[in-house]
Amino acid sequence: MNADAREVLLGPPPLRETIGDAVYRRLREAVLTGRIPMGERINELELAAAWKISRTPIRDALRRLGAEGLLQAAPGRGMVVPLLRRSDLEELYALREALEGMAARRAAERATPAFQTQLNTLIKSYGSALKQEDLGRVVIADDALHGAVAQMAQNRRLEEAIDVARLRVRQFHAKSFRLRGRAGKTFREMAKLVAAIRARDAARAETSMRDHLASVGGEIASAYDEVLGMPPL
Repeated sequence: MNADAREVLLGPPPLRETIGDAVYRRLREAVLTGRIPMGERINELELAAAWKISRTPIRDALRRLGAEGLLQAAPGRGMVVPLLRRSDLEELYALREALEGMAARRAAERATPAFQTQLNTLIKSYGSALKQEDLGRVVIADDALHGAVAQMAQNRRLEEAIDVARLRVRQFHAKSFRLRGRAGKTFREMAKLVAAIRARDAARAETSMRDHLASVGGEIASAYDEVLGMPPL
């Protein structure tokens, strides 16, 4: 395990959480942020010794992360953070297009005044973060917008499927905001989506979401080697 991973993982678990939940949360956060890079092995013995706990909660956390697709078993190496190939990314973004396009259509049809207020707040926060060149906040705002639309679709199984697909590309998607012009382009694409939902134009909302994900997915695939080599945000 590399130095960055040890720095994140080898501190004491937070208080007021069960040991299992603390281990799961910390490992999950480290994987999603890229602090444990793709291809890295999770060392159960090292974590157990550092946290002074048994390997049981660590194994449970690894199983949960494996079920989410954030870790996978590697023969002779235990659990590792999977390396997504360019073809994997293309497939996952095509899946996101279909799922999140459907969610955007349903969200536009079901948009409540409270939801529209939420979208307005999020897109303003997005714009403010972009103006300040705060990519960390940009990623948070982008995640929140996608999550809000998925939730407003009011289909639990659809929302769960979207969450899984988004998690699988999380490291690449976050890094993509460093690509030249990508953060501004994504903001404009999401602003179009918000406008379509506010107008309750279901067809335009679906098209806007699909166009956005096709755009960002294609750009990531084209710049695969560059994005793969970027440090985490």
